[in-house]
Amino acid sequence: MIINIKRVALTYVVELILLVLLSIIGFYVGPSFVNQSVINSLRNQLISTADLGPNYIFLHNLEIDSLMAIPVVGPLFFVLALVMTGFVLGVYVAYALNSIIGLVISLFITMFFPHGIIELLAYAFSTTGSITFTRDLINSLRGGRRIGKGDVTALIIYYLISVILLYIAANVEYFEITALRGLISSMIS
Repeated sequence: MIINIKRVALTYVVELILLVLLSIIGFYVGPSFVNQSVINSLRNQLISTADLGPNYIFLHNLEIDSLMAIPVVGPLFFVLALVMTGFVLGVYVAYALNSIIGLVISLFITMFFPHGIIELLAYAFSTTGSITFTRDLINSLRGGRRIGKGDVTALIIYYLISVILLYIAANVEYFEITALRGLISSMIS
């Protein structure tokens, strides 16, 4: 039962790379596939998030995180969530700003504002736990060592760390949204 921080860091780096690549794809290709009315709907949801509070943000992110933590299928949800986030971000910036500089700034905010760092790290913990447990499960099915209590405990610890980080991230994100409300409104209008 060991928490492997190197694997978490690797998963985190993969998240960042995928977000950048998928955002670029969304920026250049997305408007051909996604209608502007869909993007306007997402914009309205983003604006209303500030009024719903940190618990809403936490519960929304917890749903995504919980899917990522499921052994075997969790890594697929991890990729799906990154595809949705990165691609939609790229499409949104293409419609709202139509500027590659705007995309770079949006990516910077998403990935490196305090809430983004904490949230992406939380997803890296849950996904690393899922991947590790899945690997151990496959090895067990191949006749290797059996899944033990320590493996299950490690999966739970990875998940609990991610939940704590998500709670912190939601509160930080809510603070950022309320503190920067005027700037955000002018950028997404």
